[in-house]
Amino acid sequence: MFKEFVVSGDSHIIEPADLFKTRLPRHLRDRALWEEEFTIDEPIVPGGHTEFKKLHTIGFDGWTISKYRQHGGETPDGEPDHIIRDMNIDGVDASVMFPNLSLFVLFTDDHELSMAHCRVYNDFLVERYLPYSKRLRPTAAIPLTNIPDAVAEIERIARAGLQAILLPEIPPKPYWSRDYDPVWAAAQANGLPVFFHVATGGVSVKDNVSETATTVKGLMTAMNMGKGQLTDDMVAGRTMGGGNTASASPQEIIASLIGGGVCERFPNLHFNLVEFGAGWLVSYMGMGWCPTWA
Repeated sequence: MFKEFVVSGDSHIIEPADLFKTRLPRHLRDRALWEEEFTIDEPIVPGGHTEFKKLHTIGFDGWTISKYRQHGGETPDGEPDHIIRDMNIDGVDASVMFPNLSLFVLFTDDHELSMAHCRVYNDFLVERYLPYSKRLRPTAAIPLTNIPDAVAEIERIARAGLQAILLPEIPPKPYWSRDYDPVWAAAQANGLPVFFHVATGGVSVKDNVSETATTVKGLMTAMNMGKGQLTDDMVAGRTMGGGNTASASPQEIIASLIGGGVCERFPNLHFNLVEFGAGWLVSYMGMGWCPTWA
């Protein structure tokens, strides 16, 4: 009997709480992203969990919901065997995997800090998830703040066996820039599809810490909206275009890649935009690629 092959295109890895604190080069560990696990006495909602994590990263310290569920079942822990167990329950054959809270620090304007976090994260993927590659396909994070280093990291993770790369939604330069051609060439040569996940990049940490707080707090506010009193401006802002309802950013990426000739120069390279929604796509195709272009 025929069975459809079901793929989860946007699964997230729960990183160990101290992954970067223990593995970054020692001179960077005081700037590492890390999570502090703690327990509250009473659940926030009836039947809710009491286990939480507090996120610590440059410009933001606050609660997260990475260990919080409002329904029964095992609390996610990032263990590959447990992920596959849940996939089997849901009838999912394979999952494309992305970072979780480390998305906040993998793509910043501090190249040394970003690259150090990415190398640690990518090594963790190889160690923990590569043995499960028939079902789980993690994406290796590649900063673009230094092109030769980006190419070197692509080559390194390809040799290690990882089979896809993750680039930031908000890059240092627009994606039409030919400065990125060595990155596209390296990805194509190694057969690595390119993924762009929502809410990545655009984090400033070098000169003004408050800028980082603004970037990160926007996401954390959306995640934490259910834990406090909602205000009109919070709901209006979220409704206007936060998170995966935004359309301008993926349209810009598509326009840059196609209009900038990237797809022509690298015809065997595949691009994927993740968690941006798709309701905007029909009108974008109708208006952006009008018959006068044909």
